[in-house]
Amino acid sequence: MRRPSLVAVTMNVRRARITSARGGVNHRGRWWALLASTLVLAGCAGTAPAPVTDNRTPLVFGLGADLGASARLVAARAESAEVVYLGELHDNPQHHAIQARILEALLAAGARPALAFEMVPETRQAALEAAVQSDAGPAEVDRQLGWSAQGWPDFAMYWPLFELARKHQLPVMGTDLDPAVARRIGRDGLGAAGPDPARLRSALRDDPVRDQAIARRLRAAHCDQITEDRATRMLEGWYARNVVIARRVSGGLERASQVVVIIGRGHQSPGGVPEQLGALRPGTRQLVVGLFEGEADGPTEPLSDVAWVTPGRPHPNPCLTLPQRLGSLGRVRP
Repeated sequence: MRRPSLVAVTMNVRRARITSARGGVNHRGRWWALLASTLVLAGCAGTAPAPVTDNRTPLVFGLGADLGASARLVAARAESAEVVYLGELHDNPQHHAIQARILEALLAAGARPALAFEMVPETRQAALEAAVQSDAGPAEVDRQLGWSAQGWPDFAMYWPLFELARKHQLPVMGTDLDPAVARRIGRDGLGAAGPDPARLRSALRDDPVRDQAIARRLRAAHCDQITEDRATRMLEGWYARNVVIARRVSGGLERASQVVVIIGRGHQSPGGVPEQLGALRPGTRQLVVGLFEGEADGPTEPLSDVAWVTPGRPHPNPCLTLPQRLGSLGRVRP
């Protein structure tokens, strides 16, 4: 379904389930039929919306949405939230520009959140704090954090967030599970995690339907070249990462009244960080912002309080060999 542009400032929303930003996440809540909701950004961009409630429609920004005005609307919607997730596609530069503008809008409104990064393991917390408190440039901070060494996309896209944290002296948090532990779990199961595997177990009730859906996505992401047993172990690793991130975010709320989480959008899907945090810290007010490419779709869309769609980009088939991928990119270039 093609979404209309917000240049004409019409928000056309597909049927969506609300994730409440008041009273915690309710992933089993009602579905709302949202047809032709409209919002004139030019007329109300400077006016804070009413506090978020369960029956508020999600904010939806389509192609051509004004970056500054839309970011201010998100910041206003986030005012009552304790946790604000800015769910990205890691390699999309526009998503990182949007994240920085939303954080700027929050700061301009008087918020002083802690800034949490999925990309930094909890074991690198001291290095993260030292990097933000130093005057080191992007290349040196990249090295200190092992950012590129871990395989994350270009650190330059994230640098404006670090600059904002420095300028405003924001608390910063590394949240992810140690990659070595995550690899062990993915290979050998949760029992290989170390002395305290219970800390890494999903806080949610068992849901075979949800687990099977996640396992199917994991297999598809690996081109259906892994066994069901391996997908099950990888599922345990995925849950472990989400639980650790949720625990770290919960701890961050002891240092700041609000935490802004820079995170891959997949961790906002069913079983992900918002649900884990809701189970570990019931009643936490959470706002889920999903940044989508081309169109809003997939398992995270109905869980988003804010859906922001950016232009699509050509992507090679990840299941092709490298020479084939390079050829595919060559064919789609204008």
